[in-house]
Amino acid sequence: MIKKNLLLISILIISSCYSTKHATQNDYILKKNTVNIIHSDKKHIKNIAKKDIKTILKQTPNKKILGFLPFHLWVYNLSNPTKNNWINTYLRKIGEPPVIFHNQLVDKSINQIKSYFENNGYFTASIGKEIIYKGSKVNVSYNISTGDSYTINQVQYNTIFNTDIYNLIEEKHRKYNVRKGDIFTYNNVNNERVEIEKLLQNNGYYKFSKELIYIEADSTKNKNINLKFRLKESNIDSSTYQKFYIDDIFIHLNSSSTNNDTIVEDKYFFIIEKEVKRAIKLNTISELINIEKNQKYSQEEVEQTYRNLSNLLFFKKIVIEFNETKNNRLYCNIYLDSPIKMYYSIEAETKRSADEGNLGVSAYFQFGNKNLLKGGENLNGKIKLSLENRQTTINNNESIFNTREVFYEIGLRVPKLMMPKLIVNKLTSSFQTNTNFIFSLAQIQRPDFSSEIITQKLGYNWKSSKNIEHQLNLIELSFSDIGEINSFIENELIENPYLREQFEDKFISATNYIFSFNNQKIYKPINHTYIKGKAEFSGNLLSGIAPMLSFKQNEKNQYVIFNNSFSQYVRIDLDVRRYIILTKDNTVVLRGFCGVGYSYDNSEELPIQKQFFSGGVNSIRAWEAFGLGPGSSTDLNNYSTGDIKLEFNIEYRFPLYNSLKSAFFIDGGNIWSIKNDPREGSRFKLNSFASEIAIGIGMGFRYDFDFFVIRIDMATPLRDPILTPNERWIKNPLSGNFRYNLAIGYPF
Repeated sequence: MIKKNLLLISILIISSCYSTKHATQNDYILKKNTVNIIHSDKKHIKNIAKKDIKTILKQTPNKKILGFLPFHLWVYNLSNPTKNNWINTYLRKIGEPPVIFHNQLVDKSINQIKSYFENNGYFTASIGKEIIYKGSKVNVSYNISTGDSYTINQVQYNTIFNTDIYNLIEEKHRKYNVRKGDIFTYNNVNNERVEIEKLLQNNGYYKFSKELIYIEADSTKNKNINLKFRLKESNIDSSTYQKFYIDDIFIHLNSSSTNNDTIVEDKYFFIIEKEVKRAIKLNTISELINIEKNQKYSQEEVEQTYRNLSNLLFFKKIVIEFNETKNNRLYCNIYLDSPIKMYYSIEAETKRSADEGNLGVSAYFQFGNKNLLKGGENLNGKIKLSLENRQTTINNNESIFNTREVFYEIGLRVPKLMMPKLIVNKLTSSFQTNTNFIFSLAQIQRPDFSSEIITQKLGYNWKSSKNIEHQLNLIELSFSDIGEINSFIENELIENPYLREQFEDKFISATNYIFSFNNQKIYKPINHTYIKGKAEFSGNLLSGIAPMLSFKQNEKNQYVIFNNSFSQYVRIDLDVRRYIILTKDNTVVLRGFCGVGYSYDNSEELPIQKQFFSGGVNSIRAWEAFGLGPGSSTDLNNYSTGDIKLEFNIEYRFPLYNSLKSAFFIDGGNIWSIKNDPREGSRFKLNSFASEIAIGIGMGFRYDFDFFVIRIDMATPLRDPILTPNERWIKNPLSGNFRYNLAIGYPF
């Protein structure tokens, strides 16, 4: 009973109201700030955001989780203000004191708001305040009349830059931040300075910086502004506005002593300690350096070189420096120190299902060599052992864990694209390029069946920009061998032909492409998006050549290779996530997933390892993995898979104390079959699939150890599709069955 009501108790605690016991009789608690904006210039309304204004206010109310629950204030108010023993001190430390209203901070906030509007082109904005007292609480309204904005009328460069710089801007600088007709803002003007700085630094102007640019802004009677970009001239080194060219390039490999050898490789000078054996092939490094002798200095090429060298994952320290010589020449020094060759890591995780008694543990060991053949080749090995106690219809195994999975993987990553030069040349703008060779073996032993899957893969991955990554697995071969099947499964296969092909040996020859987009800035908490799409095709080439080469056929008229029928299908899925940063420590995460797979010609069904499943620690957490669906089917076989998957998640994450964090979440979705499935309610239908969406709710706790996160989530069904249509919404979900999942890392 305690476990079932834990979530309810937590919510009731967090939803406690404001208290003023830590405030005096003369104090007022700031309850709410309201920002009202009256625009006289409707076309530029998008430039002003109330959210931005609220962040610059000098006094804000107590923070709330879910937008209305003052949890930290409630914790603070649990303490006795007259006592300083450890428990009261601790409660005040982890909580947040009530925000006592100060009138003078309102006036300071008004000054901040006025500066904000001036920076955004509204120089005549007026800000009024309205303070409303309600008992011991205060609501403050900031009433803002923007006035008219100032518009850019003219932008001039040619009268202030020298000819070379002006011509460069006109030739290559197409994306202006300030244009005629735009509203004038200081941010856009400063961004223009940044863009000019970037352009010039990438075209030889080594000493140039945006601080050398100043702007003259002349306003007219019609609230128009004429801008003139000028360069500082007095007390400026004459070479500041001149181009620099690269001279010799020196690459220092652990060369801390004076007893060094100098070796020339591809026009680069490598300086290596005599006592130190060469740790890596020199041409491996030279191929990654974009800086070349006699070329114009380019900050972009310097950054690209740094990224290329970092992609080796071999050196702990990478430093690129330039020394000026005569005639505007630059010596380049690249320092590569502290190579890392061998590495290993160990991880573990557990999970438990309280309502069905499923208990699982797993251990994960990873090891590798980051420079196997002295060319930056990364040999990586993985071994994972998973044990679980699964409740099955027939289970005479008395051991604690009746399901075992052992996964082995060995992979080799080569830091370049091993493909024809014609293709590589077309990807010259790409970086962090790798070729991957992977071999893996998975052995699964369950009470009802066993299987063994061997996979071999040849693929490439590269980045076309800072946010976009591509992965092309040109060849992915997979052999699946279904071993012993118990009598229960045998009977199921007899009664359900749909399952038969899932439990047959298969050969899969696939090609897939993966596109990833991620605009997260690790050191800057801003809203960001993650998108991952995958398209996979299998069996088309074999199907085309099978008749010509007279492949054998089995009793189902399927072509056979290596004594197995090969799979033929198409599978497409898309994972989209949006991270909304409410404050530094409060985040809302929205996730959507959709996937569909379809088999044809040589296959009646998708191979079981390519089908979709739902439920588990990173999916719909109120159900165990493979325990949901398909559709509204009640045919539970503890391993539910399907051809279509739809899923959504909403999670609100907030801090509790220091490294301890929490979250509320809603998960929803299901899987469905497309064809040849006799299970009632399992097939996808446009007019009924929405009513078969499962929904779960829950709460979780996470402890952040910096290098990994331990997570426990407890969830219960809110809507169960296996129930009759009129009873699918659970009337009292908090009194139902809770599932407890313990895992490492965030779910998404």
